Amino acid sequence: MKNSIEILRSGSFSSIQDIKRKNSRVYGIPRSGPMDKRSHILSNWLLGKNSFEETIEMTLIGSKLKFHFNTKISLCGAKSECFLNNRTIPMNQVLSVEKGDVIDIRKIIHGNWLYLSVSGKIISDSYFDSISTYEKVEIGGNNGRKLSNGDYLKFKPLKTINNREVPKELINNFNEKIIRVIKGPEHKLLESKIDYFTENPFTVSPTSDRMGIRLKKVGKSIDFDISIKSSPVVEGTIQVPPDGNPIVLMSDSQTTGGYPRLGVISSVDISKFSQIKPNEIIRFRFISLEESIALIDYDFKKVKSRIGIDLVS
Repeated sequence: MKNSIEILRSGSFSSIQDIKRKNSRVYGIPRSGPMDKRSHILSNWLLGKNSFEETIEMTLIGSKLKFHFNTKISLCGAKSECFLNNRTIPMNQVLSVEKGDVIDIRKIIHGNWLYLSVSGKIISDSYFDSISTYEKVEIGGNNGRKLSNGDYLKFKPLKTINNREVPKELINNFNEKIIRVIKGPEHKLLESKIDYFTENPFTVSPTSDRMGIRLKKVGKSIDFDISIKSSPVVEGTIQVPPDGNPIVLMSDSQTTGGYPRLGVISSVDISKFSQIKPNEIIRFRFISLEESIALIDYDFKKVKSRIGIDLVS
């Protein structure tokens, strides 16, 4: 099929994501989009695409894809086993692909999420101005579902640009496990036991998904018998259920929740947090809103000075 990619192996959970969904939350539909926005944006930048445009997001075991047109691609995010026609290929730079070539992402090694950008626009129905996949209501991307074996993705080719490479200082440090948090609306209700969240580590649960990352206390957990009325939540909100094991809401999270909101992860750390693998240890550190704004501003300026684009907060 002309100007298309054939899915030879779908992978563990591969889907189409962009950063364009608008005005959906009033209907209870999340914005969705990439779990690691930074890697998504860098992958698009390499090809000269708008930061908001779509990529193919992969996790655990990636996809095997056959290209039916000449194009350029880029791969950013979690360190992965990436092959072109069984030859190892690098990440974080522009790669040329010819008609008949096969890209094979066999395993994600360090991190969780990998992003494949193609020098073309995927032809798909748009919902709330976006083609991000949200399977619960079957909208976006590949007929509202993740990629499956035998699928074809059709593209409108885009003009290619000169080769680029991501500056090393802009690539996420996946070894950093201290996550900075701004106090949430119910922080005071939990204040008497705040050391529980700051002095001891948590591990990432293997049951985590695009809706939320579940954490488990290292050592003995404490019960929290606190109930609140269902209240608005956003990406990065840290909820504390009765068992004391926090849930961090992510790209596909609900729009309201009934658990106390301990805090919200600073947007400068959300991409980094999304890449922490199951069973790895993380720690929370509370910072002020002013500190968070300063960190974000510094990061934006660094990216702007190096590659000339604005990040998405």
